Amino acid sequence: MNTTIILPAEMRYLRLATITAWTAAEIFTDTLEIKEGVHDFCHAFELSVCETFSNSVRYADPANEEKNVTICFSSCNDSLTVSVSDTNPPFDPVTSLPDINSYPEKGFGLFMIHQLMDEVTYTREKGGNLITMTKSAGKHEK
Repeated sequence: MNTTIILPAEMRYLRLATITAWTAAEIFTDTLEIKEGVHDFCHAFELSVCETFSNSVRYADPANEEKNVTICFSSCNDSLTVSVSDTNPPFDPVTSLPDINSYPEKGFGLFMIHQLMDEVTYTREKGGNLITMTKSAGKHEK
């Protein structure tokens, strides 16, 4: 499976991004005839795309008229990968947990993604951010 969608960096497209993520994960698990843990596997992809897409929209440069978010799904053997890219300024991908006693409104997204996915990488590419997240069907109980 290789599927790419390009969406405007606007919050009204969040649902389309997350539905696509869930559906891609569902098709992937169906192709491998996985019966157990499908809901959790799909939910991990949906939530990870939700977080990355939301951050891409939140931190989009208002001066950039080409504010798009590109979401690519690809599968290889028993792993599904989703890459989310944007043209936003760079950010610090530190994933340490914020102090929950201070009730922070931000800071849990990347931490949560690292808990849900088997592999998460961040790179700067072509003047933008690229977050690549992979989950193995053999490790869907994570």
